[in-house]
Amino acid sequence: MKHITPLCLFACVCVGGSAFAEVPSSSPQKTETLQSSPEDLAEVQGTWVRTVKTETGTYTITKQHRGNETTLTITGADDRVVESKTSEFRLETTGKVRIFTFFNNRFTAGANRGRTADVPQSYIYRVTGDTFIEVRGMLIDDDSEPAVITWKRVTK
Repeated sequence: MKHITPLCLFACVCVGGSAFAEVPSSSPQKTETLQSSPEDLAEVQGTWVRTVKTETGTYTITKQHRGNETTLTITGADDRVVESKTSEFRLETTGKVRIFTFFNNRFTAGANRGRTADVPQSYIYRVTGDTFIEVRGMLIDDDSEPAVITWKRVTK
């Protein structure tokens, strides 16, 4: 494979995910989904970055959370934008985990520019200091392979 298509790269970056599903009522745990607190929302704000190495090179992925909107940008080793998108997000807490759900994806740069992906995707998340951890593939009805993705906060 000589070139990686932006869509393929994007699929690697945004490993599957599906809408949040509640634990069945027969579960011994009672779960209640709560919207995030202002503190939870403040904790995820800012710019986060990670690096992905593939057969075709190294890519930097940057996401910026402002309010309830995310801008995600993938750049190549030459700092050229490969793909970019914006989405809305909401934070929830259920049982003993926090859920990050993003939706209304709008591709703004790259081969998918103008494309939309409205289906919500959710994952478990945690922020510890300057580290944002996504755990994908663990929610009910999420058939994707489990994956842990770690982001580092960009500080000035």
